[in-house]
Amino acid sequence: MPLIRQLQWEELDLLQGLEAIPTQDDNGGMHYRVRHDGLVLLVSLWSDLGLVDVTLVQTGTEAILLDLTVAVRGRIRYNNDKRGEYLEFADCVLVSRVTLAEEQMEAAFSPNLLGRAMLLAVKPHVSVLFE
Repeated sequence: MPLIRQLQWEELDLLQGLEAIPTQDDNGGMHYRVRHDGLVLLVSLWSDLGLVDVTLVQTGTEAILLDLTVAVRGRIRYNNDKRGEYLEFADCVLVSRVTLAEEQMEAAFSPNLLGRAMLLAVKPHVSVLFE
């Protein structure tokens, strides 16, 4: 079964999970900015590429605490269960934003490469977890 190379999500899921209104740029990117407890979470979705950038910045010092890009091969869903409220980015593979080449994209979307789910929450605090 070929893996999907375009991001799949419902807009309401992202609005519920991030509690932020997106902005769109001329290159087709959707950008979310969430401020919470002295942190700024930046989430950018590149739908046609199947990529999501996640950056976490401490507002007081402007220190970057986390900065990564993942190829998302599954669907993005909002969940509200016993673990809390969070977005689940199914079947993710970490990719290098700096050296992103077509070969790396092909490898990231290969069915032979095992992916992990990434969970992203903003309540009760900002967290990023790979399962």
